[in-house]
Amino acid sequence: MQGISVDVLTAIFEATDSDLSHDDIRILPWARGYDTALKEPNTVLFSTTRTTSRETLFKWVGPIVRDRVTLLARRDRNIDIASIEDLNRSNYQVAVIREDIGAQRLLESGVDQEKILSAISNVSAMKMLNRGRVDLWAYSEDVAFWLMEENGLNNDDFESIYTLSESYLYFALHRDTEDRLVDAMQAALDRLREQGVIEVISEHR
Repeated sequence: MQGISVDVLTAIFEATDSDLSHDDIRILPWARGYDTALKEPNTVLFSTTRTTSRETLFKWVGPIVRDRVTLLARRDRNIDIASIEDLNRSNYQVAVIREDIGAQRLLESGVDQEKILSAISNVSAMKMLNRGRVDLWAYSEDVAFWLMEENGLNNDDFESIYTLSESYLYFALHRDTEDRLVDAMQAALDRLREQGVIEVISEHR
C-alpha cells in the first residue's frame, strides 16, 4: 500500500503517538469501505471527497490534497463532451464505482441512470474503458492515470474530456468518533502541513 494519503495518515499516527501504524490500514472495495465507515465505529475511510450530501454522514479531517473528477476516454475515440446535456443526448456508456464520487456527481448532475455502469473496482473500470466495453470512466483524474501506469497502460492513450468536479479529499471518520480524537488528528495534520511534511510527501509521490 502506498500513496499520499497513506503516507499522511501514517504520519498522523506517529505525530499523535498512536498505537496504530501502516500495518493497520486495510484495502477494501470502495463500496464496502464506504458502508463500513458509515456503520462501524472507530473506522476511517480515505481518500474521500467532502460533499454537501456526505457532510453529516461522517466527521472530517483534512484537507489532504485537491482532486479533480473527470470523464476519461480513450484518445483514439475522439469523444467530445461539452455539457451533461451532451452526454445525455449521446449513446455513451460511463463506468463508475458504486458510492464513489464519480458516480455521485453523475447522478447529482442529472445523467440518465441507464448510461451508468457500475464496476466492481477501479481496476475493473479501467479495463472496461481500455477494452471498449464502455465509452467513458468517471473517476479521479490523478488516481486514474496513476492506476493506468501501474497496470502497464500508456497514459497518452487516454484523456480527460470533461470535468465533473474539483474539490479537496479528506479522511472521513465514523460519525460517532469522539471529538477529541478528530481534533487530535486535525491538529496533527495542521502541524505536519506547517512543518512542510505534507508538501514533501506530495512531491515524493
